[in-house]
Amino acid sequence: MNKFQRNVLKTLSHTPIAFILFGIVSFLITACILLNTQRKNWQEEKRYFDNIIQIYESFNNGNGLVESDHSYKNGESLFSRVIILSFRSNDVVKECIHRLSSFDITLSEKSIARVCQSKLPTVGELNKEDQLTSVLPLLSSTDDLVGIRIRFATLSGPPVFRSVFSSLSSLVALLSISLFGAFLGTMLALLIKKYLIELPAIARYDDLTGCLRRDAFYHAANKVMRNATQQRQPLCVLLIDLDHFKKINDTLGHAAGDETLKDVADVTRNYFRRGDILGRLGGDEFAVILPNTTLDNAYRVSERIRLAIHEMTYDKLSKRHLSVSIGLVEYAAGEETLEQVINRADIKLYAAKKSRNRVEK
Repeated sequence: MNKFQRNVLKTLSHTPIAFILFGIVSFLITACILLNTQRKNWQEEKRYFDNIIQIYESFNNGNGLVESDHSYKNGESLFSRVIILSFRSNDVVKECIHRLSSFDITLSEKSIARVCQSKLPTVGELNKEDQLTSVLPLLSSTDDLVGIRIRFATLSGPPVFRSVFSSLSSLVALLSISLFGAFLGTMLALLIKKYLIELPAIARYDDLTGCLRRDAFYHAANKVMRNATQQRQPLCVLLIDLDHFKKINDTLGHAAGDETLKDVADVTRNYFRRGDILGRLGGDEFAVILPNTTLDNAYRVSERIRLAIHEMTYDKLSKRHLSVSIGLVEYAAGEETLEQVINRADIKLYAAKKSRNRVEK
């Protein structure tokens, strides 16, 4: 793939650009198809119009009438057949009656006489095929009957679903619009898919710290604990609580408190493995599940976290150090629930809070 092709694909990967581009292309294709259809209809009607002009011009020029038989389509449902008859005999009335009577038309004898003798136009009745017949006498400059113009106008039945596919232009227009609709549907499907993929993550994680929410943490922790029980692996639980966090909120405001929570979560996350579970239980309290970790190893990790947070300083805190208290326990596999092990860790946390900035196991 060359650079140009790569740039084109990169451009089309942006949904708004693709939407606008495909919309314009589809619009132009459909417009051209409709224009072509209108031009074909215009050409058909122009041929009909030119034929009428030709008939009357030949008559006005004294060249006599030229007999003709033409069929036309007016619009989508109206069909016309126009017949020009020229009379050459001496008895034009008799010839007129004879030739009119030879056609299968819904004209009474009175109507035929009206045309041939009185030289007046007439219209027949609408027959069961939805066909209407009209007859127009053609007169010379001296008002002599020289011919007649017969027009059969037939109205076709109402459109049905199958008629949509009756012409190439309709098929191409339908295909273009369908492809554009399919493209929009695909784009919508991709957006929905992306939304559905991101929705669980949005619901699971805390907006401020990026840690698991309480319910999501409990769900993940229970799953890891079951695995630890089945595989007989050690597992430890940490409860982390910021020291004097209420004082930070009261003196510096909730914005500073939120910033502190976010930074503590970021520092804490740096010391955990991919399979470890970090959650925010509420307020300034965090919980951590360390699967396949002994109590001694978990204690060393906890100490590194405590020291890293203690080394953090903020100008807003007048260069004072932050500190956390940590309660640490090892899960008794198969002997207690998550709530019970959390309660034991909470007891250790309470003991650590008495002196602050320490890990209690």
